[in-house]
Amino acid sequence: MPADEIGPLRFEAGRLDRGAELVRQGPPAGAASFALTVVTPAGWGLEPPAQAGIALMASELATAGAGTRSRLEVARELDRHGASLVTDCHPECSEITLWGPADRLEELLPLLADAVIRPRFDAREVARLRRQIVERQMRERTQPDRRAERELFRRIYPKGHPYRETGLGSPASIAKIDRDDLRRFHRTCRTARASVVAATCREPLDRLAPLLDRAFEGWDGGPQAPSPALPRPSAPSAPYRVDVPGGSQVEIRVGGATLARDDPGYPAAFLANEILGGRPVISRLFQRLREKEGLVYHASSSLESMRWGGYWIAQAGADAAKAPRVLDRLTEETRILARREPPSGELDRVRESYIGSLHLQVETTASAHELATEVAYYHLPTTFYSEWPDRIRAISPREVREGAERGLDPARAATVLAGPLGRTSDGAIRP
Repeated sequence: MPADEIGPLRFEAGRLDRGAELVRQGPPAGAASFALTVVTPAGWGLEPPAQAGIALMASELATAGAGTRSRLEVARELDRHGASLVTDCHPECSEITLWGPADRLEELLPLLADAVIRPRFDAREVARLRRQIVERQMRERTQPDRRAERELFRRIYPKGHPYRETGLGSPASIAKIDRDDLRRFHRTCRTARASVVAATCREPLDRLAPLLDRAFEGWDGGPQAPSPALPRPSAPSAPYRVDVPGGSQVEIRVGGATLARDDPGYPAAFLANEILGGRPVISRLFQRLREKEGLVYHASSSLESMRWGGYWIAQAGADAAKAPRVLDRLTEETRILARREPPSGELDRVRESYIGSLHLQVETTASAHELATEVAYYHLPTTFYSEWPDRIRAISPREVREGAERGLDPARAATVLAGPLGRTSDGAIRP
């Protein structure tokens, strides 16, 4: 199929000389920009046990000086082209994304290649990032929303599970990581053979692949790092309450382990989450807790299905006095969804809303590129998103209930409340 006939919901697949998989997506009509992401297996799930936080450090330092350029020189070169280079680190992988004007792709590729292959790990930048991460660790402990999420993961997953942590490590672990440690981690986890490249651009595949091969010359092919052993998720426990004084809002989280992305039950679980709290405004949590009862500042749910597994979270923020009622409602809604088939009218409304949003997502390069990155990382068929709306429309109410029962299992959920809960005279946290 000619490149100009491939729209943002259809993809082309290939492979680079060094072994990395390549997925190319056509840009939205009239788009004047490109986006290109390299995903490597350099997430914190592959960190050495004594070096918690090294994945995040290696990821963020990749754009803080690479090749012959310092951090300031990289920033000036990007600014000269009106481009950006950003990183994102996850439990399973790390991403580096280059975005810029459509006619500057070839000129900008060396910047991306340097960040992937030749980060400098300058001593001054390592020290700067250490300070920033320690500040983020402090915010994670003292901000109710971040503390609630951290504590929820620790109740869903046992020690040693890659999804248990948030990637920040501890002050002690960060202080011990030096440049040699970063270089070793980089050599081990940034291999081409285990990586994928996603591109949203005008260049057709047969032109794009040679451009990337030239820019990434010298990228180590290397073997793919093995996936870590995954301990079983923890058994459900009593609600955990942590007092975070200084504000008026309590953050409530209910959640548990869920299906991996390649599980056949994922589409139904995905749609169940959209009904519960994934769809803004029309979801059950928003409608009941916010619109009908006025109990919360926010209410939603999320489903994160990855290669090794995943997690689901139902969440809300409320005044401390209302927190017990909000927790009851959150728990009740998750149980109802897993026990009763949704009415057909509600199901149709939610899925058509999602399908409409999918078509809106491919109107800009940045948002369309998220789909290309998913297709590349999860090895989805090139026709996946063009067929996805029909697949979603074919899911029955019974399948949604079963998807909720398997993917958003309230019987195995953990619960965390974090905020100004106060203490009784004996030191216990209330309510």
